[in-house]
Amino acid sequence: MPDPFTYLTPESAVSSELKEQGSRFITHLSPVSGAEEAMAFLESLRKRYHDAAHHCWAYRLGWAETFACRSSDNGEPNHTAGEPILRSMEELGVSDASLVVVRYFGGVKLGTGGLARAYKSAARQVLEGADLRTVVLTEAWVVSLPYGAEGSLRHAAALSGVELCEQMFGEVVSLVAKVPKGAAGLFAGRLERLSDQWKGTVRWKLK
Repeated sequence: MPDPFTYLTPESAVSSELKEQGSRFITHLSPVSGAEEAMAFLESLRKRYHDAAHHCWAYRLGWAETFACRSSDNGEPNHTAGEPILRSMEELGVSDASLVVVRYFGGVKLGTGGLARAYKSAARQVLEGADLRTVVLTEAWVVSLPYGAEGSLRHAAALSGVELCEQMFGEVVSLVAKVPKGAAGLFAGRLERLSDQWKGTVRWKLK
C-alpha cells in the first residue's frame, strides 16, 4: 500500500520501446506540475508521432487531499490502455507525472486482454527505467521558545527529520519548522516534553 505521506516522481523525461506481435509501443514519461503541462506534453508527442495509430495516456498529480488523475484509451477498446497505464503508476506510487504510450499497429490484433497487458508492460518498463525521487509531504509550523531552549529544539528537530528555517528574533526566538506529515505526531510529542521542561514557554502552531 502506498505511503500516505510520500510518493515518487521522475527526475527528468525518459522513454522506452516495447514490441508485441509487430506493434510498437513507444512510451514517454515526464515530470509535470499540473494538468496543463501534462496536456502540453501529450500534444508535443502527438505532433512528433503524428502517423501513429494511438496516443494513450495517463497523468497523476499531487498526493493525499490534493490528488488528481486522468487517463485516455485514445481509440483503443475501453479500459485496455488508459487504465492499465494509470494502474502501473499507482502501483509504484508515482505522481506529478505524465505517461504517454504511442502505438504503431503491427497488423496483428492483440485482443482486449493482450492490449491491456501490452500497455501495462510498456508503462511499467519506462517507470522501472526512470530515475525516481521521493517527495515527502510536509507542513509548516511556527515554533516560538526562549533563546536558551533553541539547542534542544534543534536536537528534537534532527531526531524527527524536521527542517528548521526562517529564524525570527524578538522577546523569544521563533523558527519555521518544515515538518514531514508522517512525523508530525512524533515531533509534537518532543515539543510537549520540551515545553514541560521550560514551564510552558515553548509554543507552536501551523503557519
